[in-house]
Amino acid sequence: MKRLSALAVLLMSSAAPLALGTALVTPTAAIAVEAEAGVRLPASVYARAEAVLPQHVDELIFGLSVRPQWIGDNAEFWFERKTPPGRDYVLVDPTSGQTRPLFDHDLLTERLAVASGKPLARKDLQLKGLKVDAETRRLEFSHDGRNWRFDPASGSVEAAAEASKGATSPDGRWRAEVRDGDLVVISIADSSERRLTQDGGASPYATPLINLNDMVAQGTSEPSVRPAIRWSPDSRYIATYRINRDHARRLSLVQSTPKDGGPPRALDYLYPLTGDTETPMVEGVFFEVESGRRIPMASPARPVLYYGGPYYEWSADSRAVFERAPTRGYGALQLHRIEAATGEARLLTEDRSDTYVDYYGHFWSYDDETDTHYWTADPDGYAHVYAVDAKTGVRRQITSGDWRARTVAGADHRARRLLIVGSGKEAGRDPYLRHLYSVSATGGQTRLLTPEAMDHDVSVSPDGRFFVDNMSTIDQPTRSVLRRSSDGRILMELGRADVAAYLAAGYRMPEPFQTLAADGVTPIYGALFKPADFDPTKRYPIIEDIYTGPHHVMTPKSFEAAMMSRNANSIAQLGVIAVTIDGRGTWGRSRAFQQVAYKNLHAVGLEDHIAGIRAVAARNAWMDPKRVGIYGFSAGGYDVVRAMTRHPEFYKVGVTASGNHDNRLDKAIWNEQWMGSELGPLYDENSNITWAPKLEGRLFVAHGELDENVPPAASLRLVDALIKSNKDFDFLMVPNADHYLDAVPYYQRRRWDFFVRELLHVAPPEAYQMRAFD
Repeated sequence: MKRLSALAVLLMSSAAPLALGTALVTPTAAIAVEAEAGVRLPASVYARAEAVLPQHVDELIFGLSVRPQWIGDNAEFWFERKTPPGRDYVLVDPTSGQTRPLFDHDLLTERLAVASGKPLARKDLQLKGLKVDAETRRLEFSHDGRNWRFDPASGSVEAAAEASKGATSPDGRWRAEVRDGDLVVISIADSSERRLTQDGGASPYATPLINLNDMVAQGTSEPSVRPAIRWSPDSRYIATYRINRDHARRLSLVQSTPKDGGPPRALDYLYPLTGDTETPMVEGVFFEVESGRRIPMASPARPVLYYGGPYYEWSADSRAVFERAPTRGYGALQLHRIEAATGEARLLTEDRSDTYVDYYGHFWSYDDETDTHYWTADPDGYAHVYAVDAKTGVRRQITSGDWRARTVAGADHRARRLLIVGSGKEAGRDPYLRHLYSVSATGGQTRLLTPEAMDHDVSVSPDGRFFVDNMSTIDQPTRSVLRRSSDGRILMELGRADVAAYLAAGYRMPEPFQTLAADGVTPIYGALFKPADFDPTKRYPIIEDIYTGPHHVMTPKSFEAAMMSRNANSIAQLGVIAVTIDGRGTWGRSRAFQQVAYKNLHAVGLEDHIAGIRAVAARNAWMDPKRVGIYGFSAGGYDVVRAMTRHPEFYKVGVTASGNHDNRLDKAIWNEQWMGSELGPLYDENSNITWAPKLEGRLFVAHGELDENVPPAASLRLVDALIKSNKDFDFLMVPNADHYLDAVPYYQRRRWDFFVRELLHVAPPEAYQMRAFD
């Protein structure tokens, strides 16, 4: 910050009391005076912020986690390790405790350069989509936009054919494809073809509701997509569906600036809006491949409320498929068993509620070895695991208590034990921290396998005997280890996050905090991010990164998430204290904690955020709760506007990106979960359009022209309401951008500029050019 001019001091002292000849002035007033004096933020501040964006921070921090890629059905795995000199691919044998390179890196680099005809340095070797054949150990991967095969034994590298758009049967005899809406099966042996259907023109088979992103990528409203075909394990049957699209909601977006430089392109897509009475309807069907027999599924036709279609899971014996389906309005979640030979459908299990069943937080998996479904439900107030017999539907509870069982991460069938990820069980710890537990497959006492008071991001081996544990907190870098599932014993160190360059550059670790909700009783949790040049004698503005979608936890718990999944660290580098906080109405704890958001999205949580930020600021004199900004994306963008219209006395400056500002103009699958499927006054009360006249602060609205997830109409309706209310605001529509605006460097820079001008009251660096993102 530049020294105040003599004129500035004179102006201040004429309006403020004097003490020993010095003007006493609040920091806000000082900044305002400096802005009037033409102070500009140095470009070095933006460079500091840019370096720790999630898109770039891996240039400062290495080894954030180990992501095991299990080979076959046992416990051997490989992982990619990024270091300053380049990437290594490491093979690990947990049984022997041995590690070695997955292949000869120098040899592959040399052979790949020759095969591709392009120079390749060892430091630039990156194998995307790498797969290792469990039997031959041959590698398949993509490099420089092409697919390749590499045989480590012979050292040969060859180009691989593009993956087929069809679905190959497990026995390798057939490939199924969709042509002109009809199903065709092709013999792999002699390429002979057989058409299974003749009526797919108007209502195509095995064709999902197509994501707008696929249309943009291929430049057409009718892109080629992989068929939605599920082969039975014995290759006898195909399970698929067809979607009746008649009368369903169609939206159109115009790509104003195609990348080929051509004229604007209109893209039409199916997108059911909240409350739509006419929706795409799906009907399931089996085909017996040898005979060509068609067997309609007797399960009732149901709506498809978002891209894609139903998912069918085959039973191990190929006799039936299982389908999980919510009812419209999410008052029930059901699991159906549908017999392949007859199409007969029956209900195996379901959960019902007179408010909602949490579809987004629900876990379901099928164990083909025991013919059991693992299913989470919260009738006692906390989500727990239930085992459901795949034939009879008999259901038994596996875990219980005042904690949350999140997922079944794996099973050790020989020991007849399940491995379950849970949170909130260990007293005195952040209730969001994940731990791994072992429990008998019949239920009973759980055994803690990860005792460290950290977040444990785990991956269990297919045979259930081992697991990789990435343990960390937001202020403790990741330690990656291999552990034994029987008792949690650490067998091998796999790596530690290398933060030397990050710390040498002066950056700070985030800081977790605990405080109380507005009720003065409920503990809530958050995190603070400080600038690298933090000075406790100064007083900093506060900027909150908000997202209160009831299915989400905003505050990161792992070191990797803090560095890679939030922008708060980079925002802090502008010279502010960045904050994340999770109030009541969000996911990850009890049903009662989340339930307050039901039909109450516009009001819930904000008082908790304000109370929490004020409480933390009261403990830290360097936080200024009179200068608070806010930004958010998607449902967080909705949050920004509701915060600034409900509590303009607290939130003064905001940036909203891709916001679903009116829940009637957004996807039915999300909004009906929390607001119900019946439109009416409730939707008016919860709409930012209704609240727009109450805007007082400085607002920046941004949206992607080709947003596939929240139609741009949501922000345009907000803009229209603000204009009608004669409000001043900034607006940016980004050509060719989709829902995730953080992938656009220009938008990131404009967001910084807005906060610097409107909250810090200084001029941003002139025309700062950000680096492109990979």
